[in-house]
Amino acid sequence: MPELPLCDEFKLDVLKEMGNIGVGNAANALSQMLNFEKVDMYIPEVAMCPLNEIPDMMGGAENTVIGIYIKAPGEVCFYTVFLLSLESADSLIINLTGETHSSQDAMGQSVLREVGNIITAAYLNALSFMTDLTFLPTPPVLAVDMAGAILGTILAEANIAEDYVLVLKTALATAAGAIEGSFLIIPDVDSLDTVVNLLVNGACR
Repeated sequence: MPELPLCDEFKLDVLKEMGNIGVGNAANALSQMLNFEKVDMYIPEVAMCPLNEIPDMMGGAENTVIGIYIKAPGEVCFYTVFLLSLESADSLIINLTGETHSSQDAMGQSVLREVGNIITAAYLNALSFMTDLTFLPTPPVLAVDMAGAILGTILAEANIAEDYVLVLKTALATAAGAIEGSFLIIPDVDSLDTVVNLLVNGACR
């Protein structure tokens, strides 16, 4: 497929808009979890970041974080990771359950897996709607480990040919407070270009 005569900024804007649609859907789903309490989600920043910079975004390669990982194979293949600091993860659990569970217990981890599943499904559904591509996401896997170790494990499985990932900074707010995390999309070979070109072509029609 020939390179589109469009700047990278425009492509990122298209991806950010898809992200905003996705988190809008995710906010509605999370609101239902909370008996229709208002949930606001938005994406303040979208960027393509070198792989070796991702751990630094989470406080360093040896900093312990929460990662919710989902593989989304299909006509193209993505790997998604929702990364949260331990503090943000615990705040999210308390906000969603109203109880003092944490990321270290079974109930808290179940909540985090469901949130990762909702955010990923919402984003992939938005992409699928706009591109007619089919995604078949796997059940979410949760890890509590050093940021570098989580990313390294995922990259060992992913068949990637590039040294970057798409990062969507994600902010979530309920009546109980606000939480920030990072939603990573790690593309398989050629997958990101395929999706971006389909989105941009649609945006230009």
